[in-house]
Amino acid sequence: MKTRTGFDTAPVVILSRAALCALMFCSGCLQHRISSLDGYSIDDKGGVPMLVPVASQYVDSAEFQTVMVTLPAAPSEAKLRVRDDCAIQGSVFSMHSGTSSDNRSWAVRSPSTSGWDTLSAEIDIDAQWRLFIRELAHMVDRGCFPSGLTAQSIRTAIAKRIPLPTSEVPIFMYSDQGERFVNLAPGMEIRIQRVLSTVSSANSGAGNSVQIQTAIYDVVSRHESGVRLRRNRRPDKPEKPSPGAQDRQFLTLDERFDPTPVLRLFLQGFSPKESESGAILIGTSDATQLDVLTDLIRQRDPVACISSPGAVCVDLPDGSVSLFSIVWINGRRTTCPFGTSLASLLFLLPPPKQAEALESVQVIRQLSLGIYARIRITRTVEDARKLLLLPGDRIVWLFP
Repeated sequence: MKTRTGFDTAPVVILSRAALCALMFCSGCLQHRISSLDGYSIDDKGGVPMLVPVASQYVDSAEFQTVMVTLPAAPSEAKLRVRDDCAIQGSVFSMHSGTSSDNRSWAVRSPSTSGWDTLSAEIDIDAQWRLFIRELAHMVDRGCFPSGLTAQSIRTAIAKRIPLPTSEVPIFMYSDQGERFVNLAPGMEIRIQRVLSTVSSANSGAGNSVQIQTAIYDVVSRHESGVRLRRNRRPDKPEKPSPGAQDRQFLTLDERFDPTPVLRLFLQGFSPKESESGAILIGTSDATQLDVLTDLIRQRDPVACISSPGAVCVDLPDGSVSLFSIVWINGRRTTCPFGTSLASLLFLLPPPKQAEALESVQVIRQLSLGIYARIRITRTVEDARKLLLLPGDRIVWLFP
């Protein structure tokens, strides 16, 4: 199987692994219990660790499998007839309605666990997935799915039901390895830090002090459809005011992007001229428009925002943006860098507690509204390293 590069080993580091998770530990916390089923296991038989759903599926051949994906919808929405043009016929990933009278149920064909090994030696699977999700966006805009669902939410629902290399689960859910972006989804947090000024300080040995402005935004669901930014004024991350107009704009991103329900964050290094390319946040009305604007932005060198009707685009300061996942540990909100492994959280515990936590740890992932799935792992540090956490994951560990 060809070597596949994930977030940890990419030439341009998406997020600094030196960043510490903002953990809130409480040994006496009431455990948050939810109903869950056995949903995933890690399969190492093919040489590349795979996260394999236990969902019902049937095998088309040694290389391919098909699984049914059921999307959330009101009963009236589910009875809409599916048009003939609502299908994707890709060579690796394909999709068609499970029944012509129900637009919630879809049959998705993808590589099987063993197929990832054999197909990747001959086909660029990442490129095939990009083609698939662009066609998926066109299907959303054509009204093929129940109303209120976004292309990102459908993409995530599909990716949670097919086998994926453990190192690439976040990429297939939200990102794109070649284009260095992340589609924003509920359960993410963006932090923007900006150096305001360097001023003299009588109490500083160096004679200067640096003022940092920090803006924190949660990504949350809209009531109707899509996502929006919500300012998070956390007392442990104070936002220092600044009179400058350029500084103020980063404190009002939630207002500027309120009209656009589809958001994409380009992290630094998107341009071939990496040193000249900063982070970019763009918002549009739909996924197709977002892809069109992405293509236009990529044509600029160095990459920078462009004006487009109905879209909002903001160039962010170099080195200022961090993307985090919001997960829950023993019922407490925890933020950690996007793409963090379970092992990284364990290593932040005091050394005597790490083995105890590993022995009892459970990871639960939301499949859809009200449906959660446990991820079965062998209780070893190796498996904990393979499991990359997603926004909204719930982790429980017990201490004696």
